[in-house]
Amino acid sequence: MFWATHALAACALVALPGCGGRADDARATVQPSVASLARSGVSLEGRAAWRQHLRWPDDCEDAFQASRAGTDGGLTFTSMGDGVSLVEVVCAAGSYQPSVVRVRLVESAGGVQATTLVFPVYQSDDGRQVTMVRHTEVWGDSNVLADQRTLVVLALARQTSDCGVWTRYSLADAEPRIIEVAARLDCPTPPADPVRLSPTEPPSGWVSISRKD
Repeated sequence: MFWATHALAACALVALPGCGGRADDARATVQPSVASLARSGVSLEGRAAWRQHLRWPDDCEDAFQASRAGTDGGLTFTSMGDGVSLVEVVCAAGSYQPSVVRVRLVESAGGVQATTLVFPVYQSDDGRQVTMVRHTEVWGDSNVLADQRTLVVLALARQTSDCGVWTRYSLADAEPRIIEVAARLDCPTPPADPVRLSPTEPPSGWVSISRKD
């Protein structure tokens, strides 16, 4: 197999105040406030506290616990405005790039809503053609531009960092949407110079993919 990202099942958690019914029933459906939880420098204990609210998949948590080093909780929060935050949850550390589950956190006077995002992902199994799949756990280096509500992911095919797929997503809506995708599928022999992640454009010489999403 040339290379591929790993798929995980999608999940979502919604917690809103109850309408009607007894007061004790309504209280039982309200998710406790997350305002007091740390959003920077999150510790392992902080990660455990956040998981009670965000509920990322067990496979992600198992991968994190098996591959983590140190006491960093592996959570990054980015405010997208209007009470919306993108929470990036590190799963596997990986040998040269991590895998991440991303959660859309919406906070308002009405309650808290946390949704695990499902991303369209282009991958190649043979180094010649790409297929589009959907994953919650996405492998690759990434960069978030909060003011544009975009996310860029560089999914490398090998440790020499000279081939793979570069994808730019819009996070303006509830579901991620691909804006642009480019790739170098045929990993060169001998290896070429390693590429670096750019939040605005694909690596030089990489070819735009005819999208099927």
